[in-house]
Amino acid sequence: MESITIQTTMTASVVIMQEPRDGYEAVRSTYPPLLNTAQVAELLDLNTRTVLAMANDGRLPASRLADSRKFHFLLEDIITTLKSNRVVPVEETLNN
Repeated sequence: MESITIQTTMTASVVIMQEPRDGYEAVRSTYPPLLNTAQVAELLDLNTRTVLAMANDGRLPASRLADSRKFHFLLEDIITTLKSNRVVPVEETLNN
């Protein structure tokens, strides 16, 4: 999150936290900060079994409580994963 500091007339200042402007604002406003497997599957347009397999092998960042079979996903981790796995068109790689 980005922060903006606003100076007041006294010696104190106010810090306002803002969401980053990265194109995922609609996703952040639609989904809660902590997601279950079905929500991640919907977000990524995948089958829930695929999401479970990807969480199990580490392709999707997830948490799981001890002795639990249920995965929990942080929305920001899923967004970060999407950003870090962008597909670069072949034309761009040939020109560089």
